[in-house]
Amino acid sequence: MNYDWLTYKEIEKAVYPNLLAEIKESGYSTSTLAGFMGLGSKKNGKYRQEKDPEIWDKLTGKAELLTSEFFGLVKYFNVDMNYLISHKLEIVCEKPLAYWRWYDKNKCKQEEIERSKAIMEIYEELVAKPYLLDFMKKCVSLTEEQ
Repeated sequence: MNYDWLTYKEIEKAVYPNLLAEIKESGYSTSTLAGFMGLGSKKNGKYRQEKDPEIWDKLTGKAELLTSEFFGLVKYFNVDMNYLISHKLEIVCEKPLAYWRWYDKNKCKQEEIERSKAIMEIYEELVAKPYLLDFMKKCVSLTEEQ
């Protein structure tokens, strides 16, 4: 899930800023978060909408976040409960702690996206220029000596 709409400026003002920072950096969907909280990833037989008010009101402090729901989030984010429920955004080297906790995973995701884009560009060229496909088939069958 892309949480670009959730800015760190907004997160800093939130009741549970570290929780929102973890959500932003993890990219977990609202359905996944609802599952962590024990509220079910589906509502009325359908997966929850990305801005499901029941979930987001709890996550932003507009509605009561029950202890069991909170502990579900603590478990799946694998963090200290005091950090997650703190009213102050934890900053390390000018970035939220959540940014650094998810840095490696997000970097790998971004690299995978870039590889996929490159593969798609190559595919489109091969479709547009079929003679390149024959050339590539010959190239990949060559031995190192050839």
